[in-house]
Amino acid sequence: MDVFGKILNSLHFDANIYLHSKFCSPWGLKSSNPGLGSFHVIAYGNCLIKVDGEPELLLNAGDLVFFPRNIPHRIQNQSQGDAQYTTLICGSYDFGEKQNPLLDNLPDVIHIQSRVISQHAWFESLFRQIVNEAETGTEGKSLILDRLAEILFIYILRYYVKTTQSEQGLLAGLADKQISKALTAFHNDLSQPWSVEALAKEANMSRTAFANLFSKLVKTTPMQYVMQWRMQCAYNALVSSKDSILKIALDHGYQTEASFSKVFKKQFDISPGKTRRYNR
Repeated sequence: MDVFGKILNSLHFDANIYLHSKFCSPWGLKSSNPGLGSFHVIAYGNCLIKVDGEPELLLNAGDLVFFPRNIPHRIQNQSQGDAQYTTLICGSYDFGEKQNPLLDNLPDVIHIQSRVISQHAWFESLFRQIVNEAETGTEGKSLILDRLAEILFIYILRYYVKTTQSEQGLLAGLADKQISKALTAFHNDLSQPWSVEALAKEANMSRTAFANLFSKLVKTTPMQYVMQWRMQCAYNALVSSKDSILKIALDHGYQTEASFSKVFKKQFDISPGKTRRYNR
C-alpha cells in the first residue's frame, strides 16, 4: 500500500446519506451539520449554493460539492422564473476526530463539475451508481447508499490529490520527492523510534535542511507531525480494537504505557482508558 493509501486507511469515519428529494422552484434549504463534513450530488436540474461572505456557487446536473468541515450554507433554486425541478442527494461524514493533517489541509469547499467527473470512468461510474440506487434501490437501499458514500469520499480525495498542486500542508509534503520519502518511511512503521535525524536520513538530507523544508511545506515540525499522527492512529486503535493499551503504545512508538498515556491525555484531554470505555 502506498503512503497515501496508508493515510486514507487510518481515517475512520461514518457516512450517511440523509436526503434524496426532488424540488420545484422556488425552493431553498439550509444545511448545517455541526461537527460533520457534507456533500451534495446534483442528480438533475441545477441550483445555487450560498456561503456567507463567498460568491454564489452554481451547480448543474452531474456536479458534486464537498464540504470537509461544517460550513453552514444555503441551497436554493437558480432563478425565480418558470418552474424547474432539481433532484439532490445529500450526505454527511462524521470523522470522529479532533484533528487530522489530511483533512485539516483541504479547502472549505471542493466543487467537482460534471464535465470533470465524466473524464474519469471510475468517478463517473460511482456517481451514476449513487443516483441509480437512490432512484430505484429497494432492499438494503440505505445501507448500500451509505457504503457508496464512503467510497465517494475516497474518490474525492483521490481526485483532489491527483489534480491539485498544494503549496503547503500534508499534500505538499507528499508531492515533494525528498519529504515524501520520509513520510513513507514513517507511515510504513509508526513504532520505530523516529527522530528528526532518522527522518532526514530517509529523505537523504541534512537534519537542518530537512527540518526547514518539512516545516515550510507541511506547516508543522517533523516531530509534531509524528506525535499528532501517532496519537490519532492510537485513538482509532483504542476505539476499534481489543488490543491492550500497552500493545497500542508499543505499536505507536512508545516504550511504556505511562509515557504513552501522558502524551495521549495532553493531546485529547482524556486518558486512553476513558477513551476506550466511552466509545464502547
